[in-house]
Amino acid sequence: MKTKLTLLVDERIKRKARALSRRRNTSISAVFSEFIEKEERTGKDPFANLDGVWEGRDMDAREIRRRVWKRS
Repeated sequence: MKTKLTLLVDERIKRKARALSRRRNTSISAVFSEFIEKEERTGKDPFANLDGVWEGRDMDAREIRRRVWKRS
């Protein structure tokens, strides 16, 4: 069963993901899924490198949730 996942990324990342998906002739969702499955097979946490990504920013997870729910 597939479900929708919304990601907030920099415009630069979005452009790179779109270019990669076009080169592979697939969707951005398929590229993301492939990445997660590959990382899972290696036994690594695919999100381990994201620790501290919000450091020094004026937004925390609660604020992100609030903004996302406000838009929907």
